[in-house]
Amino acid sequence: MNTPITVIVFKFLIIVPFYFGQLVQADVLILNNGDQITGDIKRISNSEISIEPEYSNELKVDISAVDHIKSNRDFEIKLNDGTSMIANFIGIDSNGNQIVRTKNESVSVPLTEFLELNEPEKDFSWRNNIDFSAALNKGNTDSSNTKLRTDITVELSDHRHIGEVTFFREKLASVVSKDQDLLKYSYNWLFRDLWFLSTQLSFERDPIIALNRRVIFSTGLGSDIWATSRRTLSMQVGAGAQIEEIGLSSTDSAVLTWSLRYRQDFFSDDIELYHNHSLTSNLSGRTNTSYKTTTGLRHHVSDLFYVNLVVDFDYETNPVDVAENEDISLLVGFGAGF
Repeated sequence: MNTPITVIVFKFLIIVPFYFGQLVQADVLILNNGDQITGDIKRISNSEISIEPEYSNELKVDISAVDHIKSNRDFEIKLNDGTSMIANFIGIDSNGNQIVRTKNESVSVPLTEFLELNEPEKDFSWRNNIDFSAALNKGNTDSSNTKLRTDITVELSDHRHIGEVTFFREKLASVVSKDQDLLKYSYNWLFRDLWFLSTQLSFERDPIIALNRRVIFSTGLGSDIWATSRRTLSMQVGAGAQIEEIGLSSTDSAVLTWSLRYRQDFFSDDIELYHNHSLTSNLSGRTNTSYKTTTGLRHHVSDLFYVNLVVDFDYETNPVDVAENEDISLLVGFGAGF
């Protein structure tokens, strides 16, 4: 029996990002006996290094038992002589001293000279990407599609705002076959380490398939599984309401929602893999479950610009009458990140 294309694509979009996500390690303590502890370094105090491995709760390791540290993350470091710096760990020198890299230089410091180390507090941070992708086919049937997408994440203390805007246009033999607009806003209150309460609002339209509007509002609970400068993964589940207008009819539904956002940098941050998906299941009203994913690979050609390859996969169990259950697009384009 042949495997449906839906199942193949679903497995690819879910499994591949997490497979690649394991290729880049988190912080690593290399002990004097050669053993390694991988996890997230939390602090150095009282001559002990606190690290939280993925497989257990936070551990404390005597600093004299550690040969050196590897980490691409920046830390606030204070030495015994009063020197303070923000730096990451890149290895050891020929004398066995720890090499730390600041913004301007790399210096060697014995680990026993570290008085304190902490993760920097970020009261404000933001990240924005603008992507433009397109595909053009010429031959027996001419077709073209273009996609403009921008997303921005703003963090202010314990509050995070995420906005996404997508415009997708498609033509087949000079006839418009897709005229889709999608706007999303998500607010997260990080009330506890790695946990947040969320509120989401989205608006979608595609008059080509008679979808005049689909508005979803939900609230729920989420968790930041990974939250470093090079790797992020957050998941959230919620419940809410949906207003859907198809043709001349309008339907109100109670819904369950699920969403995931993943991003990771590779190879000195030149390559970025990302995957976002959302699932909405109607509990009342029109029977339907919709699943939307965007998976992409960005190759940075400069600090600002990149080229990107994007796969979009949308699936609905009960689509609008004139639409297919699944919709897959493969697009190549460019963008800017800042």
